[in-house]
Amino acid sequence: MKPQKAAAFALQPASAGDFESLLALRLRAMHDSLAQIGRYDEARARERLAAGFVPEHTQHIVVDGARVGFIVLKQLSHALRLDHFYIDPPAQRRGIGSAVLRWVCDQADAQLLPVELCALKGSAANRFYLHHGFAMTGDGDWDHDYLRMPTSPSLRAVRSLWAAFQRRDWKAARALLFDDLEAVWWSSGEHIAGADAFIALQAGYPEGWTIHLIELAHLQDGRVMSLVRVDHGEATYFATSFFRVDDGCIAAVEEYWATVEAPPAWRTPQAFAGLTAIAPRDDARARQP
Repeated sequence: MKPQKAAAFALQPASAGDFESLLALRLRAMHDSLAQIGRYDEARARERLAAGFVPEHTQHIVVDGARVGFIVLKQLSHALRLDHFYIDPPAQRRGIGSAVLRWVCDQADAQLLPVELCALKGSAANRFYLHHGFAMTGDGDWDHDYLRMPTSPSLRAVRSLWAAFQRRDWKAARALLFDDLEAVWWSSGEHIAGADAFIALQAGYPEGWTIHLIELAHLQDGRVMSLVRVDHGEATYFATSFFRVDDGCIAAVEEYWATVEAPPAWRTPQAFAGLTAIAPRDDARARQP
């Protein structure tokens, strides 16, 4: 059976006079989840919605001229906050919620802002948000907190590079790089000229390592910063890398490790074309990431 195509939706501004109808919709949407944990209480639901109800932040979700849900989306200095998001039960399982959430995420990505929200413990909403790329960041008495970090072609390129390294998919990693990529590993005093040389060095590492991407962020100067943890046997290393990305393709990378040490014996300019030794202490950039 083919999945049902989501109906096109429109967002229309709410007004203060819409509160009662929005409350009724919220009660219908939340009834089963709240009743399951013994928390269905219309007075409490009214109080909670009223606490976060600001008409200028509230929009009706409309499909074929009928209201099928609503969102309360607040613009904060550091994030977009999705305070309320409900689809009327008769309109659920039609892809409308997914389409609206993608729209919310697109607004956040355009501003390079994360999306914050919370979901009732034990509700199906938790699976929904995890499916759409949100990460659980905390727990309250009754809710889970979720966060989705922004994405962009530059962030996707760097995230995809680390993922390709972890899979040992060198062809996919190479496709993310400009041919004339330039890389500098300041902590070990190495300069790599060219994408092929860079990939050959990555592929040459002794096996047994795993990469964990811890942080990924845009910088004000346009670069992308990543922090990764590399586990290799009983050893753990941390690397902070700064990428220059143009049109979704990586042009340059500078990398710093937590410790300054000589390259391993197997990694020499004689063994790898495009690799040259440098003296980081003689270059101010080594101390100014």
